[in-house]
Amino acid sequence: MKLWKVWSVFGAGTAALVGLLSYQAGCGGGDAPIAGQPPGKPDPKPSTQPANVETFALQTLLLGEYDRATKTPSTTAWKSYGYNLDGKVTTKESTDVCTGVKANQVDGNNGIDNAFGSVILPIIITAASLNTPSDTISQAIDSGSFTIQIQVTGLDDTPTQTATGLSGQLYASGKYDNGTPTFDSNTDWPVEPALLVNPSDVSKSTIAFNDSYVVNGTFVSGDLKAGGIQVKISLVFQGVPLTLSVNHAVITFDHTTANDAANGTIAGVIDTQELITGLKQVAGRISQSLCGSAFDGIAQQITQASDIMKDGTNAAGSSCNGISVGLGFVGKKVKNPTKIASDDAAVPPDPCTTPADSGTTPDTGTGTDSGGGG
Repeated sequence: MKLWKVWSVFGAGTAALVGLLSYQAGCGGGDAPIAGQPPGKPDPKPSTQPANVETFALQTLLLGEYDRATKTPSTTAWKSYGYNLDGKVTTKESTDVCTGVKANQVDGNNGIDNAFGSVILPIIITAASLNTPSDTISQAIDSGSFTIQIQVTGLDDTPTQTATGLSGQLYASGKYDNGTPTFDSNTDWPVEPALLVNPSDVSKSTIAFNDSYVVNGTFVSGDLKAGGIQVKISLVFQGVPLTLSVNHAVITFDHTTANDAANGTIAGVIDTQELITGLKQVAGRISQSLCGSAFDGIAQQITQASDIMKDGTNAAGSSCNGISVGLGFVGKKVKNPTKIASDDAAVPPDPCTTPADSGTTPDTGTGTDSGGGG
């Protein structure tokens, strides 16, 4: 099932990062946000556009190696990707946080938690020999290989809109079926049926959130101070999905111009052991060199990246068991989807359990999944 393009490397040959998002809401009020957190929920102010439905397709996905302001590579760019999930500003000397590798617990700007960007992303860049891996992903999106679509009900096109009571849903989309997408009102990107309440009805996704708001033009999926939301990331390896929970999460973007979801952010916490266990199960689909005990080195690096608790809390007395993540994106307004994607991809056998055929081409270990693009 082609739910999201898989790309890149942990250690000697890697695995992907981003995918489908599903939701459970937190609830709560709207005081001023802590530094490094998204705008807090405003006082109740129902949207004046309750029936206005707009869909934004991700056109660019940023892993954290680009400085957003200058559009240039930077080894410290990760510090501005994500949010302050635990409400702390952590340094190497901090003692009020969970026990982990101190150097890997250092926060970014204003307490931003992003161990993926600070620890794991450099491993990806080195192993994949790519200075700007975000380009690889974004070029595939731009060519029509895959995308994520965020649909919101209640936005208007005024640049300073502030309103509560918004709702939304997310779709995963495989290959665009009409040439190269133009990312405009003519772009009707098919959605995956596995994410629909009714596989034949494109109007209702199982990935829905109902307590969102917009503050001065910035859309926020849920109140982070009240626990945020829970999302799920589906990593797909040669057609085989791996779904991981992302806790204490938030999705935001600026809607200050009518056709744009600009300065987007997806932030949250992945369960470290869940990531390790899941990746081990699909490691051979990334590279046969990762079958069996060869995966142990990668597991150690992932464990050492743990900087927070998997539920988004962070206090002394326990070993860190979660990895904070902060990603950036840019989306463009497209046509509200009307089509359902076909799902005809064959799933190859697991090379770790199936003897390699002597006549097949050896695995190069690139970790590239042909499934995201059809």
